[in-house]
Amino acid sequence: MFPVVWEGVMKILNIVDVNLVKIVLTKYYLAKNLEYDFIYPELEAVKKRISEYKPDILVVQSNLMYTDVAGFLNMLNMDIDSDVIVFMIREDADQQEELTVSLSKYRSVHFAGKENFYELFDSLLPSEITRKDPVTDEEMTSDKRTILYVDDSPVMHHFVRTALKDSGFNLIEANDGEEGYEKYCKYLPHIIVTDIEMPKMNGLELCRKIKENNEGRFIPVVILSSKSQPVDIDTAFNFGADDYLVKPVSPDNLIEKVKDYFAVLDRKKRNRILVVDDSKVSAEMISHALIKNSHNVLIASNGEIAYDIALKEKPEIIITDVEMPGMNGYDLVKRLRELPELKDISVIMMSSRDRKSDIKKSEKLGVARYFIKPFDIEKLVIVVEQLLLEKYNIYKKEYEYMLSTIKALVTALEARDEYTKGHTFRVSKYSLMLGKQMGLTTFELDKLEIAANLHDIGKIGVRDDILLKPGRLSDEEYAKIQEHAVIGAEILRPLNSLNDVVPLILFHHERWDGNGYPTMISGIEIPLGARIIAIADTFDAITSDRPYRKALSEEKAIEIIKENSGTQFCPKCSAAFLEMAKNRKILSE
Repeated sequence: MFPVVWEGVMKILNIVDVNLVKIVLTKYYLAKNLEYDFIYPELEAVKKRISEYKPDILVVQSNLMYTDVAGFLNMLNMDIDSDVIVFMIREDADQQEELTVSLSKYRSVHFAGKENFYELFDSLLPSEITRKDPVTDEEMTSDKRTILYVDDSPVMHHFVRTALKDSGFNLIEANDGEEGYEKYCKYLPHIIVTDIEMPKMNGLELCRKIKENNEGRFIPVVILSSKSQPVDIDTAFNFGADDYLVKPVSPDNLIEKVKDYFAVLDRKKRNRILVVDDSKVSAEMISHALIKNSHNVLIASNGEIAYDIALKEKPEIIITDVEMPGMNGYDLVKRLRELPELKDISVIMMSSRDRKSDIKKSEKLGVARYFIKPFDIEKLVIVVEQLLLEKYNIYKKEYEYMLSTIKALVTALEARDEYTKGHTFRVSKYSLMLGKQMGLTTFELDKLEIAANLHDIGKIGVRDDILLKPGRLSDEEYAKIQEHAVIGAEILRPLNSLNDVVPLILFHHERWDGNGYPTMISGIEIPLGARIIAIADTFDAITSDRPYRKALSEEKAIEIIKENSGTQFCPKCSAAFLEMAKNRKILSE
């Protein structure tokens, strides 16, 4: 039976299992009735959070990284109100008898496996809790980019809706701060854009409330306001805002800002962080915190293993303990700095030693941050976010430099072949349209754009009498033209920054059925970007005037792509192209 003191919001504190309770609450209940918090099983931290949060329910997983689970819970027992209810998610049925004894002092204890947690949980909840129709697993796992926009102005809602309409984002709207917070809890959007002056709860209060929530701490909040004084901007940042845009703002600026944040999110998912510690408990606690915030995490138990992983995986950041058997943290960093491909990896060090000599030693090795144990794991996560943002800004500058280089290369090609000038631009445009239709990330779209602009760069190595021939090519001449894919790849291969782009250029004339060139690979062996460029390239070739024939219609080109799906073209890419073609005229874009 639940506590009599319950007053409408049931507070739930989850220990260890990051996803289980969150999934259940998101899937089956409205957020206004239930409040959720999460904490790692560090005794003192748990005690402190229980004291502050005063939960009604504790959810504890029985395979804690502590061997003495019963002892851990008994130590908690003296600090917990007798009304607290415990849900024990057991992984091992043999543990139940032992744990039952240790939990006997709690008001009520319920054992469940992950598979029947919801049923038991739901059967015991008060009738006042608001249920909802279960969300499908497909909806739960959807990775569609979601933006929550909060503003009391219908005009601004129309503006934002219009600006983001064709950008592939899922837009959720709220008319005041309270509604905004409810929808934040329900949908957990990737980005929040909010006005300041609103009824019920203003944008600054909304921002602070979101940032105080564990789930919202790392969700970017962008303030969109007519207030432009430095004091207003400073106040917003003090409330936790990540960015500030002054009205009026152009649609392009808003989209660019949103894309920047999604680009950071994409890189978080793509990048790897290596955690190195001989303490399993410490390594797992840090990795849990990073995974919770969408990072890819690798774990190594010592320096030797970490070095081998770094050579293979090239992580963006390494978080390493100093004191380890064999190769310690200092030795690991020295080895990393010896290799050109590893020397730029950002390193965060952890140590129980706070001597100035150790800190200075780490600084000399180029260590980004030095944490003295014990430390707040959330602060570590914040530092990781900052380092990744710094790396992204560097990447952005390198990308802009790369684009200028690409323009020079394309100009050199266009000087030889007038057809190529328009063809390159159009293939790039169609490729990006198709890439967005297929849900590619910002990083993948960047790579696709570069490859599409450079897909024919190898034609620089083809003789003019063949490249510019007004009539049909002989078999021998056509074989020479086919060499442009290999020539293009070889031109770009020495450029390390274009390593990910080279395969897209090399394979953009391969066919799904294996009858393409230059290597006759087939199916999913062909990189997705190359399959996309293949369709864009063919579509433009069909709908453009050539020396030996007039352009065919857009409808005819679409028909040809449909007929060749599963033979020349990837079925998935073809289907996305046909869906895109159904909804709008491609050539008119």
